[in-house]
Amino acid sequence: MKRRFLLSILLSLMALPLLAQKGMAIQELFDGRYKDRQGATEVLVKGRKLKPYGLTLFRSLTFRPSKAEIQRIEQLVRTDARRASDKDTDTQNGRLFYGFYGFPPTDGRYCYLFYRNDGARSGRLTELTVVYMEGTATAEQLKRMFSK
Repeated sequence: MKRRFLLSILLSLMALPLLAQKGMAIQELFDGRYKDRQGATEVLVKGRKLKPYGLTLFRSLTFRPSKAEIQRIEQLVRTDARRASDKDTDTQNGRLFYGFYGFPPTDGRYCYLFYRNDGARSGRLTELTVVYMEGTATAEQLKRMFSK
């Protein structure tokens, strides 16, 4: 009985990163569809490695998207941005170039979404990055860490 209980707890904990961005439009980007794509980098970090940063989960995706993918991803980010309580954005040539979004805390846990489309300035297809983070760190703490 104890083994079943422990096994069910372990399985639940393993599923947490999958549920982390649940309810957010960008969650579809982290479903593994880009993991085998040439030139794409998908990162998942959780646990003790993030503790010094006040984070419990860090997910990122960087790749060279098609025009249709850029439009779709920008739409997903803008959908999530509507719920954000903290926003720092920049547009270039009518496209979202940069966005840092903080969401209202839930149970003392903050969630953040970062978006950058390097091609927005030039109009060319270049790298696009989407990052999802959650933890106890405030937006100001994260901005200070990333500006170093």
